[in-house]
Amino acid sequence: MLLGLQLHPFSATWHGNAFDTLLAVVRACELAELDSVWMADHFMFPDDDNPDREVPVLECFVALGAIAASTARIRIGALVAGVPYRNPALLAKQFATLDVASHGRSIVGVGAGCWEPEFVAYGWPFPPVRERMEMLEEAVQILDLMLARRPASFRGKHYSVRNAYNDPMPVQKPRPPIVIGGSGERSTLRIVAKYADMCNVFGDPATVRHSYALLQGYCEDLGRPFDGIVRSNFVDILIARDDAQLSAKGDRYPGFGGIIGTPETVIAALKEYAAAGSQYVTIHMPDAEDIEPLLLLGETVVPAVADL
Repeated sequence: MLLGLQLHPFSATWHGNAFDTLLAVVRACELAELDSVWMADHFMFPDDDNPDREVPVLECFVALGAIAASTARIRIGALVAGVPYRNPALLAKQFATLDVASHGRSIVGVGAGCWEPEFVAYGWPFPPVRERMEMLEEAVQILDLMLARRPASFRGKHYSVRNAYNDPMPVQKPRPPIVIGGSGERSTLRIVAKYADMCNVFGDPATVRHSYALLQGYCEDLGRPFDGIVRSNFVDILIARDDAQLSAKGDRYPGFGGIIGTPETVIAALKEYAAAGSQYVTIHMPDAEDIEPLLLLGETVVPAVADL
């Protein structure tokens, strides 16, 4: 089992310069031997402690490009880029450039978009969910084409490209892996089965197992090998070295709803996800900016789950 960290694109607790803090977290992830870091693709979020203000937010692709230029090993991706925000041909260009800048370390994460307040605030249309899923499916096809061949042409209901060149092409061949985020049973998992190299689902182990079973069924219907898709799930983790530290963190993050405990507890919980079929876990850590929790994760959890 491999682990990747979803970085905070927004935070009310950044130390000084926001990107400097973000880069310190990324470099700690490299030291901890995590496989990847991911940026969420959002533009504004409310401050939970002050409803009248927003927390600062770093733009996903500018931040990923800077991370690519400042690291050497760790893989980098969007978790996930909201398709309705951009023309998918532009999105293909952004991911191709990211792959070149990172010398072949990019992961193409996409989703249908869900946070309506920022659509309204920034003046973007927010179509009904069915239409957004149609847009996602067309966008994934355009990404698949434009990241692997030149020129690329596609005509759909929502998007079209004609003889589009995406030079320079990505370093990874035939293209960087495509991840589709979400657990939607009718549309999202079906689109994963048709086009994606990796899924990213949500929930407890039983829910995750159910999502994988549905995905396997879609793969069988399409005649696609289920094992050709990397099975990933998302969890929140709050790790502490001992019970005293755990108690202090519980007071700091009241109501935390993810995996919380010492390394032994975290390892046991991840083993449950492995038993449910997960090969990869993307995690969010609310105190990642403190750095020490990441190093503790690398010291204890990363090697313990490597062979799961």
